[in-house]
Amino acid sequence: MKFSVLQENLNTALQNVSRFVSPKTQLPILSNILFQSDQGRLKLSATNLELGINYWLGAKLEDEGSFTIPSKEITEFVSYLSAGKIDVDLNDKSLLTVNSAKASSTFTTSPATDFPTSPSLDLSKAFDLDLSLLTKTVNQIVFASASDDTRPILTSVYWHFTPDQFTIAATDGFRLSVKTSKLVNPLNIQTDPDGFTFLVPARTLAEVVKLAKTSKTVKLGPSPDEHQLVFVLEDLELVSRLVQGDFPPFQKIIPKETATKVYLDRAELTQAIKIVSVFARESANVVKFSLKTNSIELSANAPQLGQNKVDVDARIEGAPLDIAFNFKFVSDFLNICTGDEVLIELNEPLSSAIFRDQADPEFTHIIMPVRIQD
Repeated sequence: MKFSVLQENLNTALQNVSRFVSPKTQLPILSNILFQSDQGRLKLSATNLELGINYWLGAKLEDEGSFTIPSKEITEFVSYLSAGKIDVDLNDKSLLTVNSAKASSTFTTSPATDFPTSPSLDLSKAFDLDLSLLTKTVNQIVFASASDDTRPILTSVYWHFTPDQFTIAATDGFRLSVKTSKLVNPLNIQTDPDGFTFLVPARTLAEVVKLAKTSKTVKLGPSPDEHQLVFVLEDLELVSRLVQGDFPPFQKIIPKETATKVYLDRAELTQAIKIVSVFARESANVVKFSLKTNSIELSANAPQLGQNKVDVDARIEGAPLDIAFNFKFVSDFLNICTGDEVLIELNEPLSSAIFRDQADPEFTHIIMPVRIQD
């Protein structure tokens, strides 16, 4: 295999692809990046067997071929080279020569046949999705998923499609985010009347949003065996395993009715949370919300530090009560809101609370309260 490529283009590709290499693996080949020629372009691939990437870039291909090379070393090496043309040549002894204007190096490579095969997209079940809609929805949802693998199902995002809309949900057992969005274009594939569901790792959706900088749409669909989901963007595709199992019946924890409604200015509440967080961090992140007539009092008590209270103006409908939350969960919710006003709907001190962004009625966030210590 022999080709020439611009350092700046190859460096960008390697920086993106190397993030999908398995850092700790019993299979050495998974520490490598696959290089191969593909219809006149250079294709780079990496996978950790749960999430993989295929990335295409322009290059002058003189001889077709393929090889794999350790990700860490080639990525670091190319990043240090000056901008300009790089000449790459693989000889028949699996030695790769990389020449730039002032540097020349030789790398040992491994056969491409040892690298895992990437599944293809089942075009009969593929469809296009507006990327701006997906980006907004993912940013509202994925932060509520679990970050550890104690319960793998909670690291996934529930994604249910019907012909004209989709519902996406994530929970870590302490909070829940749910959003229903109308599709810009109805699905053009045959589906069951009840729709279909994917359980997608939260990291996968976060990566799609991160990598899709210039694309307007993303094509997605399952692999032929339906064990993986493929996302196709302009010059790259992500291939993700689907999580197996039953997602928690999250609809059951969303209160159908609430006794108390609290309307608050988002900026004022955000500032108050920051103030009480100084003390709450020393007491398991607990902040007490005490509802008054025209305000709520936020307070935190840290025995080794002290205590503080902050009043926030509020419009309250219903009976006053005291309830406590992990302030980090409330802060995470406020950070993804876009409107000026938020609504908190409450029932009992230990019942799930609804948090709403008044600018987005289709978005629902649930936070489970914590028990107040007397």
